[in-house]
Amino acid sequence: MSTNGPVPGTGPYGQQPYPPQQPPVPPQQGYPAPSGYGYPQQPVPSHYPVAPQPGYGHPQQFPGAPVPPAQPRKGKTGLIMLLVVALVALGGAGGAAWYLLVGSDTKPLWSIPSKSEWGLGEQEVDGTWFTDKAVIQTLSGGVKAYDPDSGKKLWATPLPGAGNQACVAPNVSDGGIGVVAYGASGVGGARGKCDHVAAYDLNSGKELWHRGFNVKDEFSTGAKLAVARAGGTVVITTDREQVALKAADGTKAWDVEKVVPSGCNAGTYTGGKNLIRTTSCLMGDEFTGKSWTEASLVDPATGEAEWTKRFGEYEAEVALSTSPLVLSGEAKGAFALDEKSGERRGTLTGMKENYYLIAPEDGSPMRQVAGFGNILLMGMGERGDTGESNTLVAYDLDSGKELWKAPASSTIKYIPLRGTGGERLLAYVTEATKKPKLVEFNPEDGAMTTVAEYPEEVHKNMGVGAWPFWHNGVLYVTSVGASISSDSYGLVALPTAS
Repeated sequence: MSTNGPVPGTGPYGQQPYPPQQPPVPPQQGYPAPSGYGYPQQPVPSHYPVAPQPGYGHPQQFPGAPVPPAQPRKGKTGLIMLLVVALVALGGAGGAAWYLLVGSDTKPLWSIPSKSEWGLGEQEVDGTWFTDKAVIQTLSGGVKAYDPDSGKKLWATPLPGAGNQACVAPNVSDGGIGVVAYGASGVGGARGKCDHVAAYDLNSGKELWHRGFNVKDEFSTGAKLAVARAGGTVVITTDREQVALKAADGTKAWDVEKVVPSGCNAGTYTGGKNLIRTTSCLMGDEFTGKSWTEASLVDPATGEAEWTKRFGEYEAEVALSTSPLVLSGEAKGAFALDEKSGERRGTLTGMKENYYLIAPEDGSPMRQVAGFGNILLMGMGERGDTGESNTLVAYDLDSGKELWKAPASSTIKYIPLRGTGGERLLAYVTEATKKPKLVEFNPEDGAMTTVAEYPEEVHKNMGVGAWPFWHNGVLYVTSVGASISSDSYGLVALPTAS
């Protein structure tokens, strides 16, 4: 029995592990056939055809490109009024209607220019964290903290050693601790090794510990390590080993081999609000025996399963989201489970046939997924007669029915916002050279209302890798790093209507 889970890659939704060197390969249907029991040594396949997209997390500068000047912009000192809401009586109708009047562009509160402080192009990886006193951004060379009110830099801590580059950083930061995977940089700042993990105290910037891991990765692609973070625990999976560690000090949290049911491999862990393990199992001979998959809600502190549910072969292979809980597999596409009980909810109808989707392989949930009550929002590529376009799709989690989808375009990108503290269906929308927007969707029919519109340069100067985070009523947008433009943003704070 293999003790390693399927080999994870480094890329979140829409990300390729490293910058493409050739035209993308057309997407293909289905999964590659496993090589018998023990196939967890192979990468987790994408459960749907892969839509070619610009890689999130890649540097936007070419090797040798000039680094933008370091002068910070002055932050705005006050919030800007965004909306004027007028209650207008409808004469003779006996009712009233609400009108949202959006004024001129909503200017940034403050912004940080892209700047290489550690000798590498500062590409942001997935980790953007928040404390009561700081916004912390993970960059290729280390982590930096800024004052949320002014954008003033509070501290900056490089990665251990020289010439290393961050590769994976989950967004969970429970207990004020951030975890970053890293390794030796490739040529010209390209991705190289991904075989170490470090943890940081997010209040002081102090490095708490770092540790190396066994990674085969014979081609030095940086695509062989995953970090699943939930609560105070981090599960590290490589193509050679799998360990569960305490985020606070890096010591062993529990034995991954002892908590897996007999006949099953160690499985794939996905973190976030919950820690979910999906695993493949076999009874008898690999050719004539019975195969199935299992999914478990795991207690991060002990590794013990709070519940385990059995599914058919290739049915529950990876978690797209851990809260709400959505699993995916070749056999039946994507489907939802109740987080507390593991009981089945709805199967998301038409997803495999109509949309492109890249399953997460870095230990974190899919980035372009958010739950709002009984509604699941997913930013996806849509297949059509004219080629691939991008849209936002709403599903009912109990029935699995597609409720509606946003207008599709090859140049538009919808990113649903998590952690807004309410049931409003909010998303950050960018489209080619148009102004980026904060929008709200009507849950019944998907009608889209603009809440705030930002200056065009907010999107233009951040490039294709910009990603939004909502915290305390402010929209923070991070960038993958320095672009050729001297006005490029590394991080920007935008006011919102909460």
